[in-house]
Formats: sequence, structure tokens, C-alpha cells
Amino acid sequence: MQCLSPRDLFVEVGYGPNFADQLIQNAFSKLFEGDAIDERICFDASEDMSYIIDIGHDDIRSEGMSYGMFIAALTGHDVLFQKLWNFAKKYLRNNSGPHQGFFSWQVSTTDFSMMDPGAAPDGEEYIAAALLIAAKKFDRDDYKQEAIELINCMMDKPVNELVGPMIDHERMLIKFSPVLGNDFTDPSYHTFAFYRAYAEATGDNRWLQVLDRSLEYIQKAAHPVTGLCGDYSEYDGTPKSMPWFPESNCFSGDAWRVALNLSVDYSLFRGHECEKEICTRLLNFFHSRRPYLADYATDGSPYPHQGRNATPGIIAMNAAATQVLDHDDPLMVPFVKDLAALSVPYRFWRYYDGMLYIIGLLATAGKIEF
Repeated sequence: MQCLSPRDLFVEVGYGPNFADQLIQNAFSKLFEGDAIDERICFDASEDMSYIIDIGHDDIRSEGMSYGMFIAALTGHDVLFQKLWNFAKKYLRNNSGPHQGFFSWQVSTTDFSMMDPGAAPDGEEYIAAALLIAAKKFDRDDYKQEAIELINCMMDKPVNELVGPMIDHERMLIKFSPVLGNDFTDPSYHTFAFYRAYAEATGDNRWLQVLDRSLEYIQKAAHPVTGLCGDYSEYDGTPKSMPWFPESNCFSGDAWRVALNLSVDYSLFRGHECEKEICTRLLNFFHSRRPYLADYATDGSPYPHQGRNATPGIIAMNAAATQVLDHDDPLMVPFVKDLAALSVPYRFWRYYDGMLYIIGLLATAGKIEF
């Protein structure tokens, strides 16, 4: 699996060759090593274990742990990577019971007990990808073997009374949850580039079928005018509202990440042309609505209640989306400059925005690789 030559979009829009590295280092320093009250989201559980806290909700999530591992691998922090992985295996991974092999999506900050043993598949997807990246970066075959074990479980976990695999084998699409009965999906869980890496690592070409089906799906899930997806959707792409989250048929926090998934696959592997088309549609939508908001109905009409002003998370994801654009496309400049102008997220809601901010920096600077 050969990656294309990376593009540093900060350089392309006129910043210096070390500008992106400085932004990434500053973000890492604050989020992983900064002041415990207002800046950092990463803490030590022991000499050999670290964890990421969702500060706003005061819990530890597989999402955050997986993002932390992904960032640590890409930035070459091998000790931190091992400490995060040690914690995830000890406190988040189900080693017995119906959820065996999957990671709890939510763990307590007080005693590290599982608040819910159930899994959110984006956590597993990013953990597996992070392990594969770390295996190459740090020359650790054990990481690759652990990734393969997880990837195989995601595909083929035996069905029990409560849980099955994360892939719907009829549709070959990622599920919202492997708990039986959750027969819908989340557009942001379709991590196209990761599926290529999974297929190469395992030799299981069914992951390429998942990639193809996901590309077919995302063309239906993305609105034909705005390019926006809902947070959740049916397998046919129809936005889905849930009783416990009535706005889940709208574009909000989860759906911000779709642009990243599309652009990473397109920029690394020159994926399907639909990835470029959807990202361009989405960027044109936001550019036409400056100063744009963080939340909309998928057709671009107002969110059911007051949408938030654009947060660092969506700004970072939109900058990452410009990786699909041609070098001379003027649409790139305002979105990359938006990201360059941001401060590192801090205080109460720094977890999610902070994670997407640094991942967005890595993507925009062409530093995501497999």
C-alpha cells in the first residue's frame, strides 16, 4: 500500500516550512503536557499508564484513548503511545463476557471502572489504525499483531446473546454499535483509508469490499447540495433521528469528521472521485455562509435549536478537507488560514475540539501516513 507524496497546505498558502511543526508541537505540549486545570487532557494513572479525559463530561472514552494513540504514533511519542495502550488494555478492553475483544466506550475517572462495557466502533477503528502506524513508526511487530487481532474481531466476532461483529455482513458497512438491534450507522465511522490499511495488514480483502460499500453509502448520505451528513443515518444514507438524540439527523459534532475521512483517503491514495466532490461541495457551502456555524440541518437550513458558532473542531476538519483540492484552488486559502489563526483549545470543552484540532493540523500538514 503506497501513500502519495504528502502536501503541506500551510506551505502552499504561504506559511513557512516549519510553521505546521510549530503549531503541532504547541498543541501537543498544551494538550498532553500543559496545565492540569485549563490545558491538558492527558494524565498519568501510573508510571506505565496514561489516559485521556473528556473534561466536559468527566469520563474516559475509547474515542479519546484512540485519538491519543493515533496522535502519539504520528508524532513519534513512543513512550506515551505505550502508556496509553497499556491503560486501554487494562481498563477499557473487555477480556471476558459478551463484549469480549471490544473496548468500553466510557470509563470512570474515579476508579477506572467501566460505566458502559459497550463499544463505539470509531474507538476500535482508530485504535487499530494507531497500532498499525505505531508498528511501522516504532518497529514493533507486536503492535501489528495486536492490531490484526482487533481488526479480525471487528469483522468476525462470534455473535452471542448481546453482541456481534462491528461490520454488518449483509451490507458490509460499519455499524453504529455491535450490540444487536443497532441496525443503523454513523457517517463519521466510515474511515475509508483505514479499511485499505486493514486489508493490507490482515490479507482479508473483505475490508476492500467494506471500502467500496462505504464509498457507495457516503454518496447517498451526503446531501446533494450542501455535502452535509447527519450525525447518524440509516444504511441507505437517510439521516436518522433517535429518541435519545432527536437532532442526530442533523449535521453536528460527529458529522464534522466525515470531511477528514474523505480527504485523508483521497489525499493519501487518490481514492474515489466522490471524495473530492463531496468535500468541495461541503467547503463551498461553508464558504458561502461565513461566519459559518457548527450545526445545521443537512440541507443547510437552521439546526432545530440555536447552532453554535464554528468551534476549533469543525474549523480543523474543514481545513483538512482542503487536501482534496488542486494546488491552485483559491478555496483552500481561507480554510487553512482559519486553522492557522486558532489558539489551542482550552478550559471546559477542550477535549473534543482539542483532539480534532491537532488531528486536523496533522492532516492539513500532510503528516498522516500508513
